[in-house]
Amino acid sequence: MTNYTQKQPRVTFPKIVKKQGMVVPYLRGEYQVEKKIDADNPKKVTTRLRRKAVYDEMFNRGSITQEQKDYAEKYAILCEKALGKTGDLYAKMNFMRDGGGSSWEPSAAQHEAYEKLFKLWNEMGRYHREILNMIVLGNMSTKDISQAMKLNLHYTMGQVLSTFILLEEAYENVFMK
Repeated sequence: MTNYTQKQPRVTFPKIVKKQGMVVPYLRGEYQVEKKIDADNPKKVTTRLRRKAVYDEMFNRGSITQEQKDYAEKYAILCEKALGKTGDLYAKMNFMRDGGGSSWEPSAAQHEAYEKLFKLWNEMGRYHREILNMIVLGNMSTKDISQAMKLNLHYTMGQVLSTFILLEEAYENVFMK
């Protein structure tokens, strides 16, 4: 009797996935590896590990345009800057020195980000801002949003699409004037 042993195919992961310790989330499909041309050095290609976003899936299905996807990414970055997740040393110093009776003050980058956010929010309105935050910041699907807001799924689909249209218009009205 011959004993045949089959070798299991070896699963390989990109270096960045292993380096960041994100193997399990990568296997679950929560993250993707993205290669892009570096904005600072056009001759260099950078590799980054990026969380898969609902708006990426919407773009891949053809529900939203490339411009709307780009604006959603810009919105996410703007929210991160407003929360102080920048490389801004001044913001870090403010966080560290806060204590006792001193009050916290935002950095110049955070102030600028909040200023832009308030303008965008004013253009979009509270209802659509809430939907945008659910999609971009909460990574919620249309189905999740319809359940959370207790709305009909088809109605919610229309509201999500109108949210992206309003986001695009708001960016153009606020920043392209």
